[in-house]
Amino acid sequence: MLVSYVIISVIVIHIDAVQFELGPCLLQYLEPCSDEVIQFYIFSSDRPNSAPLLLDPKNLTIPKWLNLNSTNKLIVHGYGGNLDFYATKAIRNEYLLKNGTNIIIVDWGKLSMLPCYPGAVFNTKQAGECVGNFLLKLAPLFDDEKIFTKLHMIGFSLGAHIASYAANIVRRSLGLAFERITGLDPALPFFTTDRHSKLDRTDAKFVDVIHTNAGVFGKIEPSGHVDFYINGGQTQPACEQHKNVPLCSHILSTVYFAESINSKIGFTGHRCSGYFQYFLGFCTPQSRTIPVPIKMGEPCHVRARGIIFIDTNDKPPYAIG
Repeated sequence: MLVSYVIISVIVIHIDAVQFELGPCLLQYLEPCSDEVIQFYIFSSDRPNSAPLLLDPKNLTIPKWLNLNSTNKLIVHGYGGNLDFYATKAIRNEYLLKNGTNIIIVDWGKLSMLPCYPGAVFNTKQAGECVGNFLLKLAPLFDDEKIFTKLHMIGFSLGAHIASYAANIVRRSLGLAFERITGLDPALPFFTTDRHSKLDRTDAKFVDVIHTNAGVFGKIEPSGHVDFYINGGQTQPACEQHKNVPLCSHILSTVYFAESINSKIGFTGHRCSGYFQYFLGFCTPQSRTIPVPIKMGEPCHVRARGIIFIDTNDKPPYAIG
């Protein structure tokens, strides 16, 4: 008997770090975090009219006037954004009106430049690793664990997935979970399968997600402990006359959240057993009541669970209670 043996040789190439330019697009993977590429700014509601303080991760210090016992918010913009990205700037401005609030802005604009969406997606891991490592350095200045037990990360679009990567870094390093992550219409394109590469409910003690353009720019499936689908979650009434309806609807997730921070009536919704049940007409405000109103956005309770549908006005103020 003639027995044939085939020996297959497998060569594994380990890539330590990658940085290259493709036209106007800068791509990085596992590169040392550079303040020339990613910046961290801090604002304080104790000094709302002061210029933002640029933090240096290599020599991290914080001013004595900064209240370390404040509530800490960290905001990550999406594709094409920067420090003053209008979609997330409104959130920052609303938090500056609340006493005892520190707002940290992650500016990863050089890694998310237009028209480089595939490159920006590629760079989310790099940005997330840098955010996570920055927080590990910041932790001792905030009496170690307090930065995490009080930290609320808010990520828009690609920024929601960056929050996921950052949370994984902290969990692997310290075994600690972020208190809360809010995903504002987490980006859909290229984020479909591996849950470790996108925001999900395991990334923080509490994850709440707002969907405003599900199935186009935003993810359609539930991604948090509680998922809010606004006006059905796909197209927003305020965007019907906009030249780019999907993009307008996507960005409105940030507008709704910003309004929720100081709204007197808030955004309240009704629970449904599923996304498709809603579209089949089985979930309406009249057909389903909830004993305790479930509010979306900043006042969302950490024990909120399920899939919630919310209706809004078609112009500001959007909240109808």
